[in-house]
Amino acid sequence: MMQALASRLWRGVIMTQSSNNWNPLRLVDTLTFFGEVPFIGNIRWLQQLFGETFNPEAPEATAMRPHQEVVLLSGEGPAADALTDLLHRQGHAVRSQLLPNDSPLPDADSNRIVNAQAVIWQGVPDDEECFAAQLADLQSLPVSEDFPLFDFRISDTEGLREVWGAVDDVVMGGVSASDMALLPGYARFSGNVSTANSGGFASVRTRNFEPAFNLQGWQGVRLVLRGDGQRYKVILRNSNSWDSRAYCHSVDTEPDQWVVVDVPFSAFIATFRAKTQPTAPRLDPTSICSFQLMLSKFEYDGDKNPHFHPGPFSLDVRSLSTYRAVPTPKLVAIADSPQQAETYAGMLAPSGLPHQILTQNQPDFDAKLAEAIPS
Repeated sequence: MMQALASRLWRGVIMTQSSNNWNPLRLVDTLTFFGEVPFIGNIRWLQQLFGETFNPEAPEATAMRPHQEVVLLSGEGPAADALTDLLHRQGHAVRSQLLPNDSPLPDADSNRIVNAQAVIWQGVPDDEECFAAQLADLQSLPVSEDFPLFDFRISDTEGLREVWGAVDDVVMGGVSASDMALLPGYARFSGNVSTANSGGFASVRTRNFEPAFNLQGWQGVRLVLRGDGQRYKVILRNSNSWDSRAYCHSVDTEPDQWVVVDVPFSAFIATFRAKTQPTAPRLDPTSICSFQLMLSKFEYDGDKNPHFHPGPFSLDVRSLSTYRAVPTPKLVAIADSPQQAETYAGMLAPSGLPHQILTQNQPDFDAKLAEAIPS
């Protein structure tokens, strides 16, 4: 406990220092947090003596799969209740939304619509205007879904400091200093970068996740950022070694503007100490051990970062997620009458949406509905 408190105090002290003198205590703080010593190796056995062996756990891959459900858009009454019961008997989880509604799509969580097995519309007479609004909303759905790995909107300060720690150029004799702090709605990676003593980088990195993140089936990393106009690096690692191969991607920021940045796993470049490794294996999404954000005067292979300036910096991060492309869910439109079915068909034909039209009283309705909903 005392060691953890001292570590936090030192992190507060380093942010106020402006000296060009290298501070070995900051190096000790960094190495203590991560349990590694360059050129020596793992010192977690030493941490165990002080009762500090924390390593975060990544969620199991199965826990990152979206919950499958059917979204039912209907009015109130016996017909809606009967349809809900039928869907339950067919083995579907159902989320209902009453109609009409100023916002036809339920809630504001587009992920839950994108992940739906199907969106079912239960028609009533003269509902064409509301149905048209529903089609417009479905056409505007995002073409991807994401799963938050770090959601700083709901994080707590203690949890943040248990996972994220500073790795600045103090590890090579520099005097840059940074920290990550939790503010309302986001985390702020900030500090001061100095090129004194041949330094010039600041970063925050997670402890190694044990087990690592298995992001198989996902496409890349999505960040919601607000920067200061400088170019930062996003770094992932497949190894839990301290000085291991780093997979990097550079991200430009706009001053004081929130942006969403998608980085495909295929876009990460294999590097070792900022030198590219063209023959190295590609990033393996099934074993992501750690994450890192960095501001550096260097880009890669000795090239300078064209959007870097020494001094104070600030990068706000609302969330860091993994994402993948998904198709628009199928719309199953249940018409109240054959005439309404024809009207729906005319409206759906130019929409480009995957769809199927059923009529409430058609023969074998139950079986047709079961066939219409993708498994």
